[in-house]
Formats: sequence, C-alpha cells, structure tokens
Amino acid sequence: MRKARLITIGTEITSGEVVNVNASWVSLKLEDMGMRVFSHLSVRDQRDEILRALKTCGADDLIVVTGGLGPTSDDLTRECLALHLNQVLEFDEKVWRDLSALYAQRQLPLREAHKHQCYFPSGSERLRNPVGTALGFAAQFGDQRYFVLPGPPRELEAMWMAEVVPRLRSELPVSSRQWLRWTCLGAPESEVAELVEATIKGLDLEVGYRAQVPYVKVKVYLDPHKDRAVVEGLEKVLAPFVVGRAFEDLAEELLQRWPLPDLHVCDALTERVLFERLLKAAPNRSPRLALDLSAPVHGLVLRADGEEFVTEVRLPSGVHLERKILPYKLKLDSERGRRSAVEWAVWSAVRALRSQSSTST
Repeated sequence: MRKARLITIGTEITSGEVVNVNASWVSLKLEDMGMRVFSHLSVRDQRDEILRALKTCGADDLIVVTGGLGPTSDDLTRECLALHLNQVLEFDEKVWRDLSALYAQRQLPLREAHKHQCYFPSGSERLRNPVGTALGFAAQFGDQRYFVLPGPPRELEAMWMAEVVPRLRSELPVSSRQWLRWTCLGAPESEVAELVEATIKGLDLEVGYRAQVPYVKVKVYLDPHKDRAVVEGLEKVLAPFVVGRAFEDLAEELLQRWPLPDLHVCDALTERVLFERLLKAAPNRSPRLALDLSAPVHGLVLRADGEEFVTEVRLPSGVHLERKILPYKLKLDSERGRRSAVEWAVWSAVRALRSQSSTST
C-alpha cells in the first residue's frame, strides 16, 4: 500500500466558504508514514459527483474520504460508498443504542434524522469518534483500502490518531525510505536548489522545494542509512542556512522556550507585525505588547537603524543583539521587507534561547 488519494466532500469546501485544512493535515500524516499522496479531490454534496470522484481511484491503494457523515439530507457519503463498493447499507442497532444513551446523558433531543448516522456499508468496520457523534468506517474493496472520516477537523484528527494510525501501522509494508526536511533562511530558492541538485546529481531521489518568504523549505525522499553519504552531503551544503529540520514554526519554538511567564514585545519597525506573528503562533501563551522597552524589561525588541534592522533579545542571562540588512535588496518600508525582518528577528531570538539552553545544560 503506497499510493494514496484524498477525497473531500462538502459544498462548503468547493464554494470557498471553508478552507480545506483536512487535506493538508492528512497528507502530512500519510507522507510521514511512508505513503505517497498523489492527488486531492474536492466535490460538492451531490450524489453523481461523489460517485464520479470515487471511480477515479482505480490505481490507488488507499483512499481517504472526509465529510458528509452527518444526519442531514445532504450527507451522502455513506450511501455513495455503499453504491461504489457494491454493498448494501445496514442499520447498526448497537450504534443507535450508544447514540441514544449519549444524547440522554447530555440531555439533548435525539431526532429521527440521527438514525442516518447509524447506517454503514455491509462488511465495513466502525471507527469510533472520540470527540463527536458521527462514527467513521473502514472498508476493503479488492486491493483498495478505504477510510471514511467526518469533516470537522477536530473530529477527524482525533479519529485519525485513535483509529486510523494503528490500523495503517499494522497494514503498511515496512519502508526504509522517509522524507528528510530542512528549513533554510538567508538564501533564495534558486541557490538552495542548486546546492541540493549538485549533491544528489545522478541519483534517483525525489526532491521538493517550497519558497515561503523569507524561508526556503527542502525535502528529499531517501533511505537515511543506505544514503548516509547523501545525507551528510546535504547537511554540509545547507548548514549555513538551516534553521530547522522538521518544517517547524520558529515562532512556536520561541514561545515554548521563553523562560519567563511574560514576553514583552516592542516592535518599532513593522507596525505590530512581530507581535501579531507571535500571537498567532501560540494564542494560549500570548506575548505582551510594549510601547517602550527603554527600561531593562525582559523581551524582544525590533527597531530600525538606517538601512539596518536591530533585534534585541533581552533574557535573564543578558542581552543578545544582532544587526542585519535585509537580503535580496528588500526594503524595510515594504510589506515583504517588514515580514522578512520579523522572521529574522524570530530566528535571532530562537538562536539566543537555544544557546542559553545548551549553556545551562
């Protein structure tokens, strides 16, 4: 089982009303498990469109279907899967009893429409929903494996970790290949690609690049043991630019590492972009916006000094100061320049915190 396809069902997705975060989240999880996701397909809550989408999966080993498992008339996924698999829909009395007990416990009205959630294609396996009421199901059709999951991201993610991951781990063939990732800062995508391509020249390796200003993200699919020399070569050429190896968010790392309960941010350069960047990264641990950090308060200061921008990381162990001119001739007064300066400031703070951590240990 190596090739996967994702089908997302929901008119709210195709209309643009809701962003399809499920496809991104599931794809990342599958790729980490050694599956290759070859396509995403989103369709409306229309029977003929869902059936056409399912018929396109002839060469895929694994099909993940999300959405359309609720109690309303436009929730057609279970009916369409049954038709596609040439199975009948069966009413599951146990699921109905469990659902009735749950609604009684919560003192909620149970309506006749909720019975819709208790029908499943014959021969399918129920997948429990740890945080919601709509169960998913798994089915085998010839050599193809289907996992059918609810649409709300919170429910999908919980069901994936509790029900899908254990099954996939037991079913997937063992593969020694995996994605290795590097997040680079300080070089354009063309330069990073040139370094990588020169290192893997002549080798049959899959590689991917993604520019996310000011970062360049690189991934290579290989066997880290068999291709050890390649890994060492990539580490060497990318070393001057690498800020992370798992596509992690540096702002999240900054907030996790910050040693004090309060992080004060004084942004005299980017008109709150730095503060909002940190606020978005970890809303449960919000930084405090400071208008003036001339006093020796612990925090992160970003200011301009001519063509340079200055980052001050004020920690209990001391002040870490870094001056820099934006690369690629970016201007500090442009939106792209301000956002780039923010990411460099975050990286300066993370480096200071990593250094403090290694010194203390």
